[in-house]
Amino acid sequence: MNKCIQWIKRILSKCLSMIQYSKMKNLDPNYQMQQFSQVELNSDKEMKNNLKVELRTENYETELASQDLENQVQQQNQKLLEKSEDIDVHHNEIDLSQAREFIQNIPNIEIQNIQMYTDIGLQAVEIFKTQLDEYEGYELLENNKDEFTFWIRYYETPEKFQITQMRYKFSLNTTIQNYLAFMRDLQLQKQLDQSVDQFESHYSSQELQINYLRYKKILFMDPRDFLYIKYTKLINEDQVIEISKSFENQNFQPFVPSTKSTIRAILLLSGNLITQVEPNKIEIQTFSECNMKLKLKPAMTKTASKNEIKKLIKKYRDHFNSIQ
Repeated sequence: MNKCIQWIKRILSKCLSMIQYSKMKNLDPNYQMQQFSQVELNSDKEMKNNLKVELRTENYETELASQDLENQVQQQNQKLLEKSEDIDVHHNEIDLSQAREFIQNIPNIEIQNIQMYTDIGLQAVEIFKTQLDEYEGYELLENNKDEFTFWIRYYETPEKFQITQMRYKFSLNTTIQNYLAFMRDLQLQKQLDQSVDQFESHYSSQELQINYLRYKKILFMDPRDFLYIKYTKLINEDQVIEISKSFENQNFQPFVPSTKSTIRAILLLSGNLITQVEPNKIEIQTFSECNMKLKLKPAMTKTASKNEIKKLIKKYRDHFNSIQ
């Protein structure tokens, strides 16, 4: 240990000598090396003090380097985690053919089988997400920024029915919770939409509803009704998805039967992504795919469909603005 210290002292002596020589040479260009040899070197005590200072400096720099390395490792781990999450999402992407099969399949379920309805609701939420960003083939009929934006497209079934796919976006001056409560009030919905003949709840929980909806004869359409589930999923405190899908049940009877012949329409998939964009403002993005069992050409129905939805949204706005 003593030899090691002596060796360090010698190294430091040489270094200090060279530093002092360099300093003095810069001050006096005529300074000669032999003069430097007469300069008294630091004593052992001074050397120890210098050594302590050097070691403290080295330890501080090592600590900084260690902290920097730790930060780099944390950043790298975060990048790897994000990459892993991206990979998981990529691996869990829903195949489009499977999505179409799910949308077009209308399950036959007993009313009491709540677990089955819940499972279908969860699947429907995931399928709905795949439809939100798809705009290919849609016709933009109106674009008023967050006021009201509307796209539509059609495809034809083997039975020659025209299936409507609609996407629209709008905003309301309210909160997510107030909007969800508003939509659960079926009698209020019936009051706002004069085309509704009957609106019934046959099961209701925080997440799941079983609803029956019947429309009067309107415009180009005879009376239609729907039997469907509505599933609500909280994404985070500022986002909710609510999804609706038809099902079949041979024994189902509405509380108030229709006195007129009614055609059972099919809600293949319909949903809303509701986002709280401001403390008292929500944005709603809707996708709806529905078989109304109409054989009319799209040109005869698309503008009427847009206008009916726009009128209903105005009633929603008037309602929430009136209770501010």
